[in-house]
Amino acid sequence: MSKKDALSAMLEQYQTNSETKNNQVKKYDLKNYFSTHLGPKETTATKRIRILPTTDDSTPFKEIYGHKVQVEGEWKTFICLKHEAQQDCPFCEANDALRATGNDAQKELAKKYSAKKMYVVKVIDRDNEKDGIKFWRFNHDYRKQGILDKIFGILQAVQKDITNPETGRDLLIILARDQNNRPAVQTISHLDPTPLNADKALEQEWLSDERTWKDVYAIKPYEFLEIIVKGGVPVWDKIQKKFVDKISVMEKEKNDVAAEDITIGVPNVKPNITVSTSPALPVVTNANDYDDDGSDLPF
Repeated sequence: MSKKDALSAMLEQYQTNSETKNNQVKKYDLKNYFSTHLGPKETTATKRIRILPTTDDSTPFKEIYGHKVQVEGEWKTFICLKHEAQQDCPFCEANDALRATGNDAQKELAKKYSAKKMYVVKVIDRDNEKDGIKFWRFNHDYRKQGILDKIFGILQAVQKDITNPETGRDLLIILARDQNNRPAVQTISHLDPTPLNADKALEQEWLSDERTWKDVYAIKPYEFLEIIVKGGVPVWDKIQKKFVDKISVMEKEKNDVAAEDITIGVPNVKPNITVSTSPALPVVTNANDYDDDGSDLPF
């Protein structure tokens, strides 16, 4: 397959995903992720990236599905078990159950649990090339105003494969806060054609990196997601060796402290016995346990 075919594959993918449809264990390391996040005091920013080609000249934009939900006030994305692992998914089950009621209000609520299409693409962050390959995940926009639409506007204009290691183009991303003060990609433009890197050894290292999105974004197990769907916060119970709701852990801590007070007969003043009310993340006991990683990104 030629590089011209790679361009055709990307354009075909965009056309397919623009059509209106009736129904619609890893280590967490920030260096693995490209972010369009703005700091608390930042209002604008400019970033430059290079999208990497695939080894088989197929489209570099890998389609995945995930569920977005607020956990303790912060939006999180969880990979859909049904779409990406061919397993039962508590989010999808909740969606199906609500739709099955036939009630309009329940059908509207079901949207909260529906799987959302997203894309993951491998890039080089020109401002942080020392980090190596990064993965950029962003949402599909059915209004055709999203990140993919902006990039494909460039592809359709230049009619060139922007991922080509020798004649590809870097992309310039302008970030700013929207009317709700949230970071948003305002524009994406292309620069002149340039080689991926002047250091051919480093370039080959980047091109030969075989990692996929599954190597950096966690697919959480059913029991973890089930707690989220029920409105809880999953934490790892080292005694039971399973995920439990943080509320149950806090209640147990309170009961244990109260029992000790009664046994001793005096108020508990041990400084090391506390009941944490801060946001908790899964606690792992060894490398074989589930890590809290790519699915809980801060952006």
